[in-house]
Amino acid sequence: MRNLTELLATDKVIGDRAEFLALAEEAQSQLRPEGFLELHFAAEIFRDTWRLNIMATIDESVFSEDTLDARRKYRDRLNTAVRRNTMELRRLQTDRHLNNRWNLALPATASARDVLRFEKAKPIRPAADLTKAEIRKSEPIPDTVQTAESRLHAQIEAEERRELAEFATRTKQIPRNAPCPCKSGEKYKRCCGKEAPPVLYQAA
Repeated sequence: MRNLTELLATDKVIGDRAEFLALAEEAQSQLRPEGFLELHFAAEIFRDTWRLNIMATIDESVFSEDTLDARRKYRDRLNTAVRRNTMELRRLQTDRHLNNRWNLALPATASARDVLRFEKAKPIRPAADLTKAEIRKSEPIPDTVQTAESRLHAQIEAEERRELAEFATRTKQIPRNAPCPCKSGEKYKRCCGKEAPPVLYQAA
């Protein structure tokens, strides 16, 4: 499996390529991605950060107001992407740590934290810190996650049914031409009330 520096070595670089690769090596040592997904998010974090650094070195005084507005929007998108990819990388690495700690053998896309939460696991503590009485009382983590997954799906389905029932109750008396309660800005009859029956009035 390639590391972050090897993956980024094939990128087309705007700016100093030597500096780009040096920073990529530093990012590898700091982010320490393992596996395909972690490597993907780490690479996106680095690329967007590099673009932000390049933009910061450009003199914007020569640009028109429209160009400056477009650059500000692009900069905001890059910052948002960095935050989101950092969150995903952090989640993957936390789940990998929990997988190794509890020997769960979950796939990379499964959330170990969700499994542990729905199994009502006790707070994670190293085995060396547990007393013999606590070890005897502690509930073992199951080898498989089928029970946890079925419980999770059942709770999600129950929550969806509850939300649909509440929405149906809220929208029961809404006029068809009123704004939709989902805040879309559309009329109710053109949004969530597409299947609502027409309002019939008695002929005069």
